[in-house]
Amino acid sequence: MNQPCKVLLIDGMSFLFRAFYASAWAGGYRQTSQGVYTNAVYGFTKMMLDYADLVRPTHVAIGWDVAARETLIRSQWYDGYKSNRVAPPEELVPQFELVKEVTDAFSVPNLGCPGYEGDDILGTVSARLAAEGHQVVIATGDYDSLQLLSEQVSVKILKNGGKHEHYTPASLLAVRGIRPEQVVDVKALMGDASDCIPGCPGIGEKTAVRLIAAHGSLDGLYANLDACTPKLRAKLEEHREQVYLSKKLATIFRDAPIDFSLEAARWEYDRERVRNKFAELEFGRTLVSRVS
Repeated sequence: MNQPCKVLLIDGMSFLFRAFYASAWAGGYRQTSQGVYTNAVYGFTKMMLDYADLVRPTHVAIGWDVAARETLIRSQWYDGYKSNRVAPPEELVPQFELVKEVTDAFSVPNLGCPGYEGDDILGTVSARLAAEGHQVVIATGDYDSLQLLSEQVSVKILKNGGKHEHYTPASLLAVRGIRPEQVVDVKALMGDASDCIPGCPGIGEKTAVRLIAAHGSLDGLYANLDACTPKLRAKLEEHREQVYLSKKLATIFRDAPIDFSLEAARWEYDRERVRNKFAELEFGRTLVSRVS
């Protein structure tokens, strides 16, 4: 395909979990007359259509986590990785597959690879597309994806209330004071409690950003420890191995072994097929009107 395209890449788990909890907080679990839970699928579908309207892509694809935590590549590197994760609510579990039936009705590819996470799928596909000269917009709730920013790749971070933050390399530098390639170095120092990435104890986000901005990179920081206070230097020296492991854990793969066809991701769908799926799930008039 010679013409540059505009591709929307969706973080499937970010969308699905956000959709589920948004309706749960509102006090209701949408169900069909047969008792099938659809609240997350309904919210996911609405969000997908919202972002398609906003971005106006030529192509859409979705990246998914497809494996248990214990089988992830990162879990082989560090046993504690994401060890704080609990089982999803029972009302959500059946919707993992049901949502893929809906996206399949839209002819949107569902992409995943054992051992890798959704971020790695987005990272791999965005890198390939950018190298081919296409524009990519990643929609996710994960700030880790900011490391994927480039002149060809922008990121929309989901926020509550249907809002988002839009990032480019320039806005990342303006808002956070770092460049895309420095995102993982900052994470290596500050860690991430949500993923059980240890980082360096006693170093928070502000200090991590200041250190990386001043020294350019993690390697630059460790080459200039004499510039740090004795207390900070001692922390960094003591936890050096842990800090570099944290960087490895936080780095998104851009070479996951996945098959991806740009042509298969074209944002075109059979409206009757989608309406039939909506009718099966009893989605109602509001959502049906958007595909009529």
